[in-house]
Amino acid sequence: MVQEKLLVRLSGATADVLNELVRRGYFATKSEVIRAGILRLGENFGLFKSAMHYWRELGEEIERTGRKMTHEEIVEALTRLERET
Repeated sequence: MVQEKLLVRLSGATADVLNELVRRGYFATKSEVIRAGILRLGENFGLFKSAMHYWRELGEEIERTGRKMTHEEIVEALTRLERET
């Protein structure tokens, strides 16, 4: 796993939004806000898919087939969906 350490200087609206997200309790730290923002950008540009994406696809598959799945089958299906995308 690659790890990056950055020093980021923010001002104006960017700093205000960052502080407000933490103040309102959406995130515990400013670092969490930045990490979430990077992942969201990665998702928007097709570089990353969130776990919710795979759960949504699995739910659609279950609804389409109407079958009940064991825990092992769910794990296998999620792994398969992740590999396919």
